[in-house]
Amino acid sequence: MLAQGNPALIRCNRGGHGLFVYWSIFLVLAAGALLNSEAKSGPSRLAMIVIAAVPTAAMIGLRWEIGPDWSAYASIYRYSRFFSFGDNLVRDDPGFKLLCWSLRQARQPFWVLNAICGLVFVAGLTAFCRRQPNPWLAYLVAFPYLVIVVAMSANRQSVALGFLFFGLNAFERGRLYRFTILIAAAALFHGSALLLLPICLLSYTKSRTQRLLLLVAVVALGLYFFRDTFSIYARRYSLEKIQSGGVIYRLAMNSLSAVLFLTMQRRFGLTERQQKLWRNISLSTLCLVPLLAFVPSSTAIDRFLLYLFPLQSVVLSRLPRAFSIEQRTAGLLTILIIGYAALVQATFLSFAAYSKYYVPYRSIFDA
Repeated sequence: MLAQGNPALIRCNRGGHGLFVYWSIFLVLAAGALLNSEAKSGPSRLAMIVIAAVPTAAMIGLRWEIGPDWSAYASIYRYSRFFSFGDNLVRDDPGFKLLCWSLRQARQPFWVLNAICGLVFVAGLTAFCRRQPNPWLAYLVAFPYLVIVVAMSANRQSVALGFLFFGLNAFERGRLYRFTILIAAAALFHGSALLLLPICLLSYTKSRTQRLLLLVAVVALGLYFFRDTFSIYARRYSLEKIQSGGVIYRLAMNSLSAVLFLTMQRRFGLTERQQKLWRNISLSTLCLVPLLAFVPSSTAIDRFLLYLFPLQSVVLSRLPRAFSIEQRTAGLLTILIIGYAALVQATFLSFAAYSKYYVPYRSIFDA
């Protein structure tokens, strides 16, 4: 049962763990990035799962009254029992609505929904980072925004991102059908995930005919299954002109990685398919810069930008070795990237408009 009373008073008087939880995981990741800069061994990557991924999943899944979307998702979960299976199947974001309905039928508390969404997100993020030269650094770069800001509040987008991470791994391995299925699964939780599909398919060079057929099939399925969802998004972002605070800073963060990739892509040790994928994602990021001045709702830009954020983990985790093969220089660059991530996290937790919804951290054991 949710806490009652004035939300502002609840936040001011409740207990919690302050910033300790956020920074303790950050420091573990930073230490791992420095000690395992080019770790390829199984034990090191297993250690990342045990001492980084598991605590992250617990932090996300066991949170209580954390994030600006907490009340909205609690309401969605509470009222999902009034809809039938068939009703949820034809609603917007049917995957998420059916998950809520199933858990309500099983009489599970709200935090179980958070735990499942967090587990999908962290599993995808971990699998994606483990394919990077420095998995710890790739994870660290994603931690301040994708983990703390997105996964700790936006359940639907976090699940969509989890499937997207798995999909990107499948794409880089050349498994186009698996990639398409995973993106479709992501769209079941947030229809905006389909926006990334054309970018990725244009990066696939195995067969133009195969690529075209898949693109046509996905567009047809998208129009059939997600027509109502996109109608809602179009109305919300064009007519209501919803705005997202801080989008210009997030766009600047991704644009920095985009510029670095476009100027140094041949030094990152990527395959031709990988180069085309991340080049297209970089160009898409830079195209959003002028669009920000013309699109009525900055939230529309922000939603699309969210799925381009994995670019930062790819670029910044490879940057130390791309600049120098000398171990000391690479180590200094790793420290600079850790400092950059720490600055992003400290700025958000201390000065962002929504930081009060995240600090202090509170778990279900404090409720």
